[in-house]
Amino acid sequence: MTSKIFTHPVKALAALLISCTMPLAQADITVLQLAPLTGPYGGVGWHMQVGASVAVAELNARGGINSQKLRLVTAGQEPGDIGKQMRGLIEKHSPVALLGVLGEDSVQQLLDSRVLEDTGLPLVGPRVGASSLASGSKQLFLTRPSFSFEVARVFKHHATSGIQNIGLVYEDNGFGREAFTAASSEAKGLGVKVSGVSYLAGSAMVDQAVSKMISAAPQAIVLASQTAGAAAFIQRYRAQGGTAQITTLSYVEGAHLALIIGKKAPHGVAVMEAAPNTTNESVPLVREFRSAYAKFGQNDVTPTQAMMESYVATRSLVEGLKRAGGAKNKLPAALASMERFDLGGLNINFGGTRRGSLEFAEMAVIDRQGRVIR
Repeated sequence: MTSKIFTHPVKALAALLISCTMPLAQADITVLQLAPLTGPYGGVGWHMQVGASVAVAELNARGGINSQKLRLVTAGQEPGDIGKQMRGLIEKHSPVALLGVLGEDSVQQLLDSRVLEDTGLPLVGPRVGASSLASGSKQLFLTRPSFSFEVARVFKHHATSGIQNIGLVYEDNGFGREAFTAASSEAKGLGVKVSGVSYLAGSAMVDQAVSKMISAAPQAIVLASQTAGAAAFIQRYRAQGGTAQITTLSYVEGAHLALIIGKKAPHGVAVMEAAPNTTNESVPLVREFRSAYAKFGQNDVTPTQAMMESYVATRSLVEGLKRAGGAKNKLPAALASMERFDLGGLNINFGGTRRGSLEFAEMAVIDRQGRVIR
């Protein structure tokens, strides 16, 4: 196995592109994060690592947990048998908890492998939104809204605005298919028409989807995709004269669209956000994140929503560790005791059998300068 391992501090992230952990002082508590660090999702994986690292550095600067420091080990999520990869990493690093993992299909494979049950380790904050996963394991703790929740927000917003014909462009994977199922159900309840088209997951091969949306001429289009696919669709759709209102689900990093395709095409695009906007300092959690990011983040990189989501997941795990006194065997129960825990203006609810999924999703808009504004 050739997993790339990354360890804190975040200021030196770029220098930590190595095939094994650099020698460092033995940390008291280890958390293992799995995130894609190369390939089509490598960008979002790096942002997941930064967000988690900022939260860990913030905790350690305050003394850690019962004077124990927290060590974050980030490994590159590889294609193939994720259960086998995770077992090897757990054996090597002996973590008290797992963090991250991107994609519904990957998390489902992990659940099917029974790694969580066999090791007793909780997985906190995977970057998923499939509601079907919420009851998949008592060891799984979700810190994002479900895609069904996001889709309902978007469709109700459009229906209230008088829109009766909505297109859905989605990746052909677990995430996209769930979004399509949710859209079909929501459209039926609202009495609106929905036309869907899929494209190859993890790609920007959207020409067929563009052609179908131009032909169907919906009043609004919802994109259930990653950032690269969304950018390609928006650029090509606008270039062919498409005028529908476009909204992306929260997997898209809205601020990056202008960086990829320029400022003109994404102007007016609405983006759903699965955590409070990183510029909204009226939210205590955002103020804490920005303060920590200024100290421990990347000076030359503007904070992103993916970083904020990972920060939320890590802070949620930290609260569980505090309640467990840092004890591995007490951590799952400690996390499950977090019912409507106020994380600075964002409620975390791990109680019950479904282990969370936030009921939070806000809509923002991209302005003429390519900025995401509320």
